[in-house]
Amino acid sequence: MDTLRIRGNVILFIMGLCFMVYIFRLLSIQVLSQEYGERANRTVIQTRPIIPPRGNIYNRHGEIYVSNRPVFNLNVTYSELFIPDTSLLLELTGMELEDLNSRISLARERSRFQEFVVARNIEKETYGVMLERLIDFRGISFSVANKRHYNHSVGGNVLGYINEVAPADIRSSKGRYRMGDLVGRTGIERSQDTILRGKQGNYKVLVNNRQKVVGSYAGGNFDDPAEKGQDIMLGIDTRLQAVGEELMFGKKGSIVAIEPKSGEILAFVSAPTYDPTELTGKKFSENFGRLKRDSLSPLFNRPLRARYPPGSIFKIPLALAALEEGIINSNTYYSCGGGFKRNRGKPGCRFHAPQKLKSAIRVSCNSYFAATYYDFIHSKKFANQYEGYNTWFNYMEDMGIGKKLSLDIPYEIKGLLPTAEYYDGLYRGRWNGMSIISNSIGQGEILMTPVQMAHMTAIVANRGSYVYPHFVRAIRAKAGRDWIRIPHEQNGVNISRNNFELVIEAMESVVNGGTASRAFISDISIAGKTGTVENPHGEDHAVF
Repeated sequence: MDTLRIRGNVILFIMGLCFMVYIFRLLSIQVLSQEYGERANRTVIQTRPIIPPRGNIYNRHGEIYVSNRPVFNLNVTYSELFIPDTSLLLELTGMELEDLNSRISLARERSRFQEFVVARNIEKETYGVMLERLIDFRGISFSVANKRHYNHSVGGNVLGYINEVAPADIRSSKGRYRMGDLVGRTGIERSQDTILRGKQGNYKVLVNNRQKVVGSYAGGNFDDPAEKGQDIMLGIDTRLQAVGEELMFGKKGSIVAIEPKSGEILAFVSAPTYDPTELTGKKFSENFGRLKRDSLSPLFNRPLRARYPPGSIFKIPLALAALEEGIINSNTYYSCGGGFKRNRGKPGCRFHAPQKLKSAIRVSCNSYFAATYYDFIHSKKFANQYEGYNTWFNYMEDMGIGKKLSLDIPYEIKGLLPTAEYYDGLYRGRWNGMSIISNSIGQGEILMTPVQMAHMTAIVANRGSYVYPHFVRAIRAKAGRDWIRIPHEQNGVNISRNNFELVIEAMESVVNGGTASRAFISDISIAGKTGTVENPHGEDHAVF
């Protein structure tokens, strides 16, 4: 028994000795030795974003319109930040001291322990210089990014621009946006942002105390790959857009061209405009401020947001409604005599002989259409003027007048097509066709945006059927190279094709010897309508 007890004690002693050695080793590693602490301090795991390339934008001919160029972002982690030479950082980034301090303050406010973008769009050559000269800086890192590159420097008002998300954007995005993300602010970049931006990924790296990457973490097994944004194709013809912008140089106004059968917008000119390359890269803030302060408002999207009295082009939908309701026909005569005689010569007109419809459109006779408008509202086929006015109102609304067309870029406004109730309020219930006779020539309360004018004309060109105007033609499939066309519903107005043919024939005569004879081309059939609108602030407005 003594032998067994001795053996047991020996075994317990050996086990106790091993345990003491183990404890001492742990103590020396964790408390007494600084080696592992320094190594831990020298190497940390960081999660860094992978910003996917934004989807390309193509024109209607399948040519790349907008693409991406690789650049770098300079980021700071505020909790680790040490800047030994501020002037060097300003020199390399091209920033002003005020801007640098502002960005660093944002980094402190939003997240002291995460990377925050301080400078964007650093070119490859500058990035190489920074790696060498910022070696003594702490809390500074770089990430790969992309900036927009424009193969056709036109259509800034269509394309829009991208910019960094604000805190309000992040809060309302339900996790879709993160600090430092870029988001489309206007135009196609905004309306198609979800498709174009793709899915952001991330990767984990080991970083030393100089913020230098020393390797990937776990061989990349915990990385989340990014997904490139999808490409989109627009109906815009960049050559036509360029011609339109050249024609409108030095002018204020709009040009809108729509392919009637498809509703695709071919050109969308807002003048004065801006070069889209101005709102990308390092000088974004400087250029944006200059454009915003410009008294000519180049950032204002006139085709979408400017409202004008339509002038005499409004005689076209009035004629169509009156024909459909049987108020007039192709042989209906009205006298002119230099003005609408039933209203003491107002609206005035050039002196014309009595006109039929076709010739009245050709010479744009105000007297003819004033009579047509009055006789429509007060026709005996209606119970009263309210029924007459509302019937006319419904025809106008069917042709897109006074309402939003739901374009696929943001900030569209509707025009103004006054209701009968509107006039009750304006005239305290005491009004009739004479009170609002200026509507007959597009000079009353009616207001239209240029895109609404183009849409109305596309309905005429298409003999009553239409697709709402739109920019996006197709989206590239996520897998493969195939384009997926965007389906659009065909709509129609309740006006017979024969009446459209009659009006179109009259519009051809406008170009062939009428008020738009300067637009005549011998081997191309053109139908059009001119309009002039009085402008109390200066020269009259012109529309075609």
